[in-house]
Amino acid sequence: MASFSSTYPSQRPVFSLDAANAGRLDPRMTFSRASTGTYFGTEKVLSSENLLPYSENSGLWSQSGLLSRTGGQTDPAGGSTGFTLRENSSAGFHRIYQNVASAATGDLAFTVYAKQNSGTRYLTLTLSNVNNDWVGATFDLAGGAAATSSGSSSSFSGLTATQTASGSSYYKCTIKATGSITGVVASLSDSTSAPSGTYGLPSYTGDGSSSIDVSFSSLSTTGATDYSFTNGQIARSYQTKLQTAASGVARFEHSATDGQSMGILIEGQAQNLIERSDSIDNGYWVKGNVSVTAAAAVGVTGALNACLVTESAEVSPATNYHEIFSGFIYPTSASSCTVSLYCKSAGVPRVRLLTTAGGNSRNVVYDIINGTVIAETSATGAVESVGNGFFRISMTYTAPTTGGGRLYLTFMDASSNVFYTGNGYNSVITSGFMFEMNSFPSSFISSNSGSATTRAAESLSVATSDIGYTGGPFTVVSETSDGLGSYPKAFALTDGTLSNRITVHRESASATTSVDWTVASVRDGSLDVFQAIPSSASAGKVALSYDTDDVSFCASGGTVATDSSAAIPSGLTTIYIGANYAGGQQLNGHCKRIALYNEALSDTNLQALTS
Repeated sequence: MASFSSTYPSQRPVFSLDAANAGRLDPRMTFSRASTGTYFGTEKVLSSENLLPYSENSGLWSQSGLLSRTGGQTDPAGGSTGFTLRENSSAGFHRIYQNVASAATGDLAFTVYAKQNSGTRYLTLTLSNVNNDWVGATFDLAGGAAATSSGSSSSFSGLTATQTASGSSYYKCTIKATGSITGVVASLSDSTSAPSGTYGLPSYTGDGSSSIDVSFSSLSTTGATDYSFTNGQIARSYQTKLQTAASGVARFEHSATDGQSMGILIEGQAQNLIERSDSIDNGYWVKGNVSVTAAAAVGVTGALNACLVTESAEVSPATNYHEIFSGFIYPTSASSCTVSLYCKSAGVPRVRLLTTAGGNSRNVVYDIINGTVIAETSATGAVESVGNGFFRISMTYTAPTTGGGRLYLTFMDASSNVFYTGNGYNSVITSGFMFEMNSFPSSFISSNSGSATTRAAESLSVATSDIGYTGGPFTVVSETSDGLGSYPKAFALTDGTLSNRITVHRESASATTSVDWTVASVRDGSLDVFQAIPSSASAGKVALSYDTDDVSFCASGGTVATDSSAAIPSGLTTIYIGANYAGGQQLNGHCKRIALYNEALSDTNLQALTS
């Protein structure tokens, strides 16, 4: 029995593109895209962090001036991880504090959820460094505005403080500044005045009874205020970044979850009809019983541009809906539409995407903790993990009309109820909304200017004269992924017209990976070959061999199909990769490898090369 390697051809290809490994194009090739384009590369970014070793267990923070720290109190989410801090009757500071293991440097954001308990006491948050430089803010837990002060203008910049209502009568209290610190302090205060003194800590004589409740504390160096739980060690998570390629620059994409190379991405033109893809705080998005905090978390692009959408609080047994919905969207044709967005659960377990754009209503329900589709109504849903708890959820349907409608993102409880009692804390981190006229979600198109935004089509080709093919028998071996949309092409060889061409494509106007690849050949204007490659729907590798008067083809090392009545079309001047000769019917997927041999390889060779 012959060895596996002996079944490979002895001749080397005259042209080979290894897009999955080389990560660059042969200089003889021509690539174009007249716009920017997004893709997941190899660069990772700090996506979320909490530099405080104990985020909830305030009983393990260092303390001074406290009579007691009592756990088991109600927290903002309705749980029991809150702590009551009760001041003693001594003069001085009444505080808890944590040191940072190594200096925290960057766009600092220190957040503590707090509320008044007994007496009239307020919260002061302070950031400090080894030089005793500090910045701080005092928060009025009765609902007033925060008051800020800086003890060293040379060490810190950009000092701000925000106070927003949260669940269980808590306030989310955040101080931000750019600089470097070694410790954080949360103090009780007897005044709403801005911090002052040597350390910026309130100093007064306690009454032995006044207290505040605190919970859910965090410290980040990215400016983000989303929450990560810690219990004894810091939390830090990285994520593959969604990058932007300049106009005319090819996109060599990698998996966002495991970093594996996927090859070069080739897509057709697409338009995002959403006018504000990331700015959920903008008036384009209507808020229904939710609040929106802009720039609350690091999004999939690595920028601080993800919004925190938080459900409003209701008192049981009252229930309500909690959602955002867009301005009117008008499909450009009565055809396939796809809605997509990036989201991450911050307490909300399930969401529903619903749209009325294009007539009628359709929706999909998703579990955004586990990343699954729960239910579909007149639409098809999909979920893709992109790392660190973020998912891209999408919904595809056929619009019967071009009538205008809205896109709704509605929160649901764990039982998929739309109407439920909100706790004022549970949220969804979200960005990257898209509405496109496609039967699949294409790469993200940022659209924040108040109008639709278009990504141009891509074209990749090489002249046969530049790679040493001048006619006669040949073999093409191709490896791709996906192949979606309107008759997507794995590759095409043509004379630049419809009269002489050979293509390998999926024979469907709305192709999915359940549609077989088809070989089509036209010679002098007449159809010579039109035959599906056996068992090729999910195949990544296909091979096509043309001899003087016959053609053979197979996929995934399977059965070799033949047509002995075909002849090679004349004047094949160009190989188009992932598109047709006119720059249309793009692959809408990744080309990993393609090779051209200057001879017709044997059936055994074809099977070996596609195994």
